[in-house]
Amino acid sequence: MKRNQFGRAIALAICLTLALCAFAPVSYADGAYRVLYSSEVTTLNYLITTTTSEFRLAANFIDTLIEYDQYGVIKEGLAESWELSEDSLTWTFHLRQGAQWVDGSGNPVAEVTSADFVAAAKYILNAQNASSSANVLYEVIEGARAYYDGTSTPEEGAEPAPVMEWDTVGITAPDAYTVQYKLIDPVPYFLSMTTYVCFMPVYEPFLLEQGASFGLATGNDTLLYNGAYYLSEFKPNEKRALTRNDTNWDAGNIFIESIQYTFNKEAPTVAPELFLRGEVDEASLDSAVAAEWLADPEKADLIRPIRQSDFYSYFYGFNFNPTFDEIYEPENWKLAANNENFRKAIFYGMDRYGSQSVFEPSNPESIIFNTITPPEFVSLDGLDYTRVGALAPITALGLDTFNEEKAIEHRDAAKAELEAAGATFPIKALMPYLPTSSSWADECVVVEQHLESLLGADFIDVIVFAGPSSGFLNETRRKGNYALQKLNWGPDYADPVTFADPFDYGNNYNFMDKGLTQSDENGPIVDQYYALVDKARAIVGDTAARYEAFAEAEAFFIDHAIVIPLGYEAAGYIGTRINPFEAQYAPFGISNYRFKGQQLLDKPMSTDEYFDAYDAWLEAREALTAE
Repeated sequence: MKRNQFGRAIALAICLTLALCAFAPVSYADGAYRVLYSSEVTTLNYLITTTTSEFRLAANFIDTLIEYDQYGVIKEGLAESWELSEDSLTWTFHLRQGAQWVDGSGNPVAEVTSADFVAAAKYILNAQNASSSANVLYEVIEGARAYYDGTSTPEEGAEPAPVMEWDTVGITAPDAYTVQYKLIDPVPYFLSMTTYVCFMPVYEPFLLEQGASFGLATGNDTLLYNGAYYLSEFKPNEKRALTRNDTNWDAGNIFIESIQYTFNKEAPTVAPELFLRGEVDEASLDSAVAAEWLADPEKADLIRPIRQSDFYSYFYGFNFNPTFDEIYEPENWKLAANNENFRKAIFYGMDRYGSQSVFEPSNPESIIFNTITPPEFVSLDGLDYTRVGALAPITALGLDTFNEEKAIEHRDAAKAELEAAGATFPIKALMPYLPTSSSWADECVVVEQHLESLLGADFIDVIVFAGPSSGFLNETRRKGNYALQKLNWGPDYADPVTFADPFDYGNNYNFMDKGLTQSDENGPIVDQYYALVDKARAIVGDTAARYEAFAEAEAFFIDHAIVIPLGYEAAGYIGTRINPFEAQYAPFGISNYRFKGQQLLDKPMSTDEYFDAYDAWLEAREALTAE
């Protein structure tokens, strides 16, 4: 960074501080931030989960090798320094000394060392532990895939893979404060990967002592903690408490004393009123309540837009291997899902403008995009990835993916083909939603009414049902207990491959590798897609060629209507006593979920004040990232 740019950045940072001067930190007697929540986590084991609600907690419990500051600039975490070998294959991280593991009372247990990172990786790469993030490691780390395969239980009749020793895996601890990762090929985005859950450490003696009880969501004693907070109290479906970890290496930047979570299955409904009464410090508002508050001068000053600080992509997924009850005719649905004309009838018949209006009634087009990878996630020489190669014409369509004429054309073709294949009509399409989200329920009704009206209730019968309030994903998407469902995915690191990950072999998003049997003149559709992704993965050292190849694979996926891109879920409005521009920032991984660095405010930020602060943040960030 040039000296004059640094000075300008400091000046702009001061401007940001002044822009927020009206929001001085408040001195509560207990220093607590009080929040309601409506759905309980199913595990605290951060080594196996990739569920947002679960790693949202882990982000505060467990520190990572590196972190991002509030402008998205990499800074030291548990590692004080790092370097890359000349061949770009070995990353070496030097850990800070004195970082501590603590128990659920905040008492020190042991020092954090390099062995903790090796132990975590070894656990994740044991297929018997069923870690959802194992693929992130074995796709880049030398020897990791062979080791993982050697721990897997072979399918019936298949030969087991050779059992490999751990010393064949490129994750080592040369000494107590050095950890090394040896890669299969150069990975330019590797540093961004290290903020994800599969690169978190674990204290092995405690892990072995706990055995199958490690990370059970039964209390605060099944984990150790080295992050900014520890879980001082946990009573499932009742309450949680995150307490400031005074032993943390960066304790001087931990300002909120505790985060007090209270369970209430009606939290989305009751939180706004409790916020008005000062009983909680945060309340998200659905579109109807937000509109009402914004029309009230007194209430309008209490809320602001929710900051769009991540790049979660939403899309409708067709389930190719349904497991729902026979009453909903899973085999009939499977025939329909394997018919491309049927999928395209839904694709072109999906009125995204109408469905997204539920979340963003004033400007729904602002949260709609046509790709799986969101705009502005990564770019190639200044060109947004969604406008690279084969994705360019898809992005250029705008809202024109909704096409009544094409929807009817594909419906008629699908009906003829499916009747010949023995399908019966109407096709039953089971569509679940999370009952604690009133907006999601409303969206499902909009989709149901529109598809049945456009395509005909004699062609498709959309069956909307409320899934469970707790364990929703486990009981719907992960079980294959749906026909058509709104799904989402957030990026784990800064490369397009992260948005191909949810559809990889063995996925529990749409189960296409288990049920997509459709072929064309070039062979099975699913095999063609995986071949394109594998080709893109293999390209290293040439970012342009890599992005072009991933764009080709993603365009193929969309052109065959294997999923229906939707866009962002509207951020909406929130009342909160937290300043969002003090939070760590990165469009991937878990940084955005950390409370470290944030302070409680004496009053909520209004919309006007939010945008003033946002403009100042953008200016400061631009200065920091300028060449």
